[in-house]
Amino acid sequence: MKGQSVGIMKKSDIEQLKEVVKRLREAGIDAQLCDTPVPVSGNGAVCGIPQEICDQYLSDYMLLPKALVGSQFEMFIPATGNSMCDAGIEEGDQLRVRFGMTARDGDIVLAWIDGRCTVKSFYTDDDGRKWLVPQNEDYDAILLTEEMDVDIMGVVVAVEKSSPRTPTRALRMAVRQTKNKLHAARKLSEEEVDELIVKMGEEVAHARQWFSVYKAMAEYKVQTPADYRGFCNRVTTLLPNHGHLPVAKEIGRMETGCFAQPISMWEESTAPVKGARFYDYKRIAQLMKTCLAEAKLPPS
Repeated sequence: MKGQSVGIMKKSDIEQLKEVVKRLREAGIDAQLCDTPVPVSGNGAVCGIPQEICDQYLSDYMLLPKALVGSQFEMFIPATGNSMCDAGIEEGDQLRVRFGMTARDGDIVLAWIDGRCTVKSFYTDDDGRKWLVPQNEDYDAILLTEEMDVDIMGVVVAVEKSSPRTPTRALRMAVRQTKNKLHAARKLSEEEVDELIVKMGEEVAHARQWFSVYKAMAEYKVQTPADYRGFCNRVTTLLPNHGHLPVAKEIGRMETGCFAQPISMWEESTAPVKGARFYDYKRIAQLMKTCLAEAKLPPS
C-alpha cells in the first residue's frame, strides 16, 4: 500500500480507514493500515550519517504499515537520473532506504562516493573486488578502490512509484482483447439476426447489394458460407415486399476478386464493381458488421 504524507486526521477519517482495511481483509486481501511514519528526504543526494541529516534534509514523513518498517533507521529518498531504469527505478520515484544493512550481491544500494551519493546495484566479482553496477547499458560499472572515499550507506528495500500509470496503448489492447472474447462468447439468436436483416433492407437499393449483408453475416458466423440459397430464402421470407430481393445465383457470382476476401481487405482495384457502386457495397458491409458487433456485446 502506497504511503502518504502525514497530516492531521479526523477521528471519522481514521474510523473510515479501519473499515476499509476490514473489508479488504474480509475479501482475502492482506491490507495493513499505514500508521508508522518514515522520514522523507528533500534531496536526491543525501550525505552523512542518517540520524544526523534528518533535521537538515527532512521535508516530510510518509506513513507505512508498521509490519513493513524494520528496527533499523529508514528514509525515503527521491531517485534522480536514469542509470537504474532497467531495474524499474525512474526519475521521481521514492526509494525507501534502510540504513546500516550489510549489502549483498544483487542489492540496490545507496552509496557515498567521493562527495556524492548514487544508487546502484552492489556486486563482488570473482577476485573479491567490489563494484557498483548501473541498470542501464548507457552507463559503466564503477569499481570501488581504496583511493575512493566510499560508504555503502544503506540498501533500497522498496520503491514507491511517483505516479503509477498504465500506457493508453496497453489499455486499448486489453479492452480489445476482452471485447473479442465477449464477441466470441455471445451468440446471437435467430430473432436478433432477423431484426438486423430487416434493418439492412432499408440500405439495399439493388438486389446484388444483399451480397454485402451476406458477407458480413458469414464473417460473424451467423450465416453458413456459400449457402447463397439459404440466405436469399431467409431475406425473402423476412421482406417479401422488398423491391430488390436477392437471387442466389447472382449473389454467388459476386464472391470474386477482393469480394472473396474479408471485408477489411476490399479494395476498388480488385473488386467486381467500380466507382460509387463499390463504395455502396463496402458501406453496407461495414454497417452490417458494426450492427453485428454491437448486438453481440452483452448489456453494460
